[in-house]
Amino acid sequence: MLETRNFKGLNLFTLKLIAIFAMTIDHVAWACVPFNSVLGQIMHVVGRFTIPIMCFAIVEGFTHTRNLRKYALRLLIFGIVSATPFYMFFGHMYGYRQNILIDLLIALLTITIAANENNSLTAKIISIICLGIISGTLGGWPLLPMVYVLIFYYFKKKFAKICLFFSLATVIMVVGLVVFSLLNGHFQKFEVDWKWYDKLYLLGFILPLVLIYFYNGEKGGSRFASIFFYVYYPSHLLILALAFSTMTDVRMFFILAQGTSILLIIVLIALAAVQNKRTSNASIIATLIFGLLFMVGYYGEIINPTYETIKEVVKIEYVADCGFIICFTWFVADFLRMRVPVTIYIIEGCIGALTIFGVYTMDSNNLFYRSFEVGGDLAFPVAIIEPGILYILFYVCIVLVFAGFLLANYILSKDISYMEHQRRMTINYAVFALWFFIALKAVGFSKYDLIAFGVIAGCCVVSYGTLKYGFTDNTKVIAASALNHTSESVVVIDITGEVMMLNTNAGLLFPYVQIGKNVKRYRVLKDILDDKNNTLEKDGHIYGFRKEALNENGVVQGYMIWASDITDQVEVFNEIKNKAETDGLTGLYNRAYLEKTVAEDIAEKKCGTLFMSDLDNFKAVNDHYGHSTGDAVLIAYGEHLHECFEKFDCVICRLGGDEFTVYVRDNIDRNSIADTASKIISELSDKMVRSSLPPIVGSSVGICINDGSLSDFEILYQKTDKALYYSKEHGKNRYHFAE
Repeated sequence: MLETRNFKGLNLFTLKLIAIFAMTIDHVAWACVPFNSVLGQIMHVVGRFTIPIMCFAIVEGFTHTRNLRKYALRLLIFGIVSATPFYMFFGHMYGYRQNILIDLLIALLTITIAANENNSLTAKIISIICLGIISGTLGGWPLLPMVYVLIFYYFKKKFAKICLFFSLATVIMVVGLVVFSLLNGHFQKFEVDWKWYDKLYLLGFILPLVLIYFYNGEKGGSRFASIFFYVYYPSHLLILALAFSTMTDVRMFFILAQGTSILLIIVLIALAAVQNKRTSNASIIATLIFGLLFMVGYYGEIINPTYETIKEVVKIEYVADCGFIICFTWFVADFLRMRVPVTIYIIEGCIGALTIFGVYTMDSNNLFYRSFEVGGDLAFPVAIIEPGILYILFYVCIVLVFAGFLLANYILSKDISYMEHQRRMTINYAVFALWFFIALKAVGFSKYDLIAFGVIAGCCVVSYGTLKYGFTDNTKVIAASALNHTSESVVVIDITGEVMMLNTNAGLLFPYVQIGKNVKRYRVLKDILDDKNNTLEKDGHIYGFRKEALNENGVVQGYMIWASDITDQVEVFNEIKNKAETDGLTGLYNRAYLEKTVAEDIAEKKCGTLFMSDLDNFKAVNDHYGHSTGDAVLIAYGEHLHECFEKFDCVICRLGGDEFTVYVRDNIDRNSIADTASKIISELSDKMVRSSLPPIVGSSVGICINDGSLSDFEILYQKTDKALYYSKEHGKNRYHFAE
């Protein structure tokens, strides 16, 4: 992943949408715009944005996916699904070669092999060469995606190098194609008529680097967004193939568009129906059903555009319109948790009843239509009407209802949460989508009635908003209220890494965390989510964290992070630990700690030296001066050892009585060790005098050097003990090295 910028930037979903938009423009250009025209060249250059962005997305997907096999399988399945639409649209240009999803699959396999540390370099090279052969044989874009993903992967944190190598690879490819075109034009070895300048538009591959620079490290979108490209790719190829290969007039385009829209609404209804755990899906299902009814009526109007058919289906359309308005109002009230007065529903119902009455009696009166004819000079016959009083009343009602939604959203949009803001923006987008296409006809931009496109656009917006923000809205509000009553700090993060909820305590603990932002922005939370850290010290307090997965039907949907103030528990634990590992009189470590420390070093083959000493004539101190003085002597001797070993990385311990040990890490220099042992012995009397204690004690020292060859603490300990015994047996107040 590129280093995250300190401004909002573009998330991965936005980059993918740009790539999809560019791809669609490119494909439309191949279908109906002359290649060498200025417009054609511009559209093809725009189309070059797609492959670099999708290759970048493959690297990001490889880096962050939880299941690489599923990721590769998804590419394979949709690559196979896309084969037929791709052939239908591009078969005359590409023949047996395959679509971009297969290219991306090969690219994914390339970085999977390259990143596998278990494979030898030779195996990696051979495997990648084999993939290159497959790509060169079957790929729509041979080798290029493989090269691009390797550049993005190996220089993922060095954008300057990405630009350098990416541009270099692109220029080399273009120069190679130019040279090939020149040679082939001279020798005519291959049946292509490329001019040397035909492939210069491929330099457009470099342009998307500007967009990638502004990538903010966030995934964006929703769970549906992760498969949107895979669904869109074969779908748009199929539509383009049908539209540009078989369409003979505008009517065929409308038939295809409306048929596709009907299928899409059926899918949206199914998606809403399976979310049967919340009350809000009843209103969205009802809204979508009336939207579907309208689309079916409009579809019949296009299929058989005769006077009798259009007159009958118009009745169906207005029944659907009336039901749609009432259900949409219900949906808005439910979705935004607004209290819509019953009067509004009554007014809508009355105007709807009058509208249906006027439409169904238009043969006997002119209340809804003053005149109704079918004709016109367009590609297919359309209804030509003169509005009546009920027609005007119906559309005034719709305008007032939608204006009321926008006004209510504006008035109630102050001091609301991020989630609430997103829900209100969903309604604004839906209203805009519904009226945008109507406005195209009203201002004369289009001669055709495009209201059906407004209906499908509005249905898509409310469905997306409901899936992302609606079905769990009540639960989130209730959960947020409940979590504010706990003493713990709670952060809720969805599976994409987006922070969904913070309770009051979490807001105080993490004042910089914002709802709606990706957790990658916040190092502490990211480390906790990745199990790299489970504590935090802040303002003199210690907080402990635990992570809890949120499962639905066995699938992880997100995580809850709980933080508790564990300062008191840590202090108690440290106190118990200190008592277990230290000597109560001197404050030095005890034998248990010494044994654990030395054993760990021996296990890691580290070198070190163990000193063991005791006090000569210590019994005389206790006998003549009392045990309190004896305790003071032991404490002073511990301080003396600290002073002698202050320059070393060491562990100083009291074994018991007057026996002490010092373990020095990483020092096996015999001269340095001997000097320190001499210092312990020679400066002990001065230490006792400075401490106002009787200078009658001496010190015997045993030393054992471990150069990494000893394999057990007990062996080191016994050797040192024998060396100490030797010192005491041979005159005391001296040191001896173990053999």
